[in-house]
Formats: sequence, structure tokens, C-alpha cells
Amino acid sequence: MTIKILASLAMAATLFSACSDNATTPPPSKAEQCAAGLSNDCVLGTWSIGGPTVMRTVGTDVVYIIDPSHNLEASPATLKFYVDENQTNTFEFANSPLGKADCKTATGKTYGLWDVVGTSLHLRARTGNDCMAVNEATIPVEISVVGGQVTMTLKQIFFMEPEMKQSDAVEKNTATEVYTFVTAN
Repeated sequence: MTIKILASLAMAATLFSACSDNATTPPPSKAEQCAAGLSNDCVLGTWSIGGPTVMRTVGTDVVYIIDPSHNLEASPATLKFYVDENQTNTFEFANSPLGKADCKTATGKTYGLWDVVGTSLHLRARTGNDCMAVNEATIPVEISVVGGQVTMTLKQIFFMEPEMKQSDAVEKNTATEVYTFVTAN
């Protein structure tokens, strides 16, 4: 009987210490989640964007800057990736009130679905997409981690397309969307 009691106490102590070890381990940071590149864990959360990024030539150098005519840095647009109550990968894009697009949705928001496909994001805008020329695309993504700051670059415009409607074809085709991680959901 004593051996059974001691064995039970030993097992309980082991379980208790295992639980307490897990409780003190902090969750991984976004930089840690994104260190290996694009993944579901890396994408989840809220990201901000100051406007479409365009290529400019300065002397002999090529630089990438936020398009000055669509600079939203004073009140950035946000892109939230989350898993909804049905376990569906969902996004919500909220455009900036500073947006200069000719066409604006009634709510200023676009909702849809997302999936990570290798090193790309497959995006399907489902609601609030009436101003978008393309509602579904698989876009190559580059993740950058510098210190604790994480950026995600969509290698072509998708959410910012309504902002770029009046731009010339070359600028639209070379524009990217650079998002900075803000917070976990």
C-alpha cells in the first residue's frame, strides 16, 4: 500500500512540475515565429502599412519608398490575420482614412480568406472587395526580421491596388506592400 501511495505522489509531483515549467515558458516572440520565414504562426496578428512601396531612381541608386502621393504613415492601414470560430484562416484589411483611392468601400474594410502556400500567401477577398481589380491571388512574400521588428513584403500590390488605380502601369506592376508587425491578436 505504501509503494502505491509513494508512486502516486511521485507521479503527481512530476505532472505538477511539468505543468509549472510550461506555465513559466513565455510564448515565442513574432521575431522567433518568423525567423524561419513565412508560416501560419508568423502571419497571425495585426500588421500595419504606411502605403504602397514604389521603386525610385536616385542618381545611380534604386531605392524603395512609400509612394509620396499615397503616404498613409500618419494613420496607417491595418491587416489582421486570424483564425475564426470555424477554424478558418481569415483576414480583415482596414484602409486608412487618409486613403486617396477613387473607389472606397462602405465600411473601409475588406474581409477574406488566406493560406500559406510555400513562400507565398494565397489571398481571397470575399467581402468589401468591390474596389479591387483582382479578388484572388497567390503572392510571393518576403519576411524580414531585424532585431525585434518583423516586416512582411507582398511582392505585388493586392490590398493597395485601389490606391494605385491612377498610377502608370510600370509603377503599378513594380509596387509592393510592406507591412510591419504590430501586435498578436
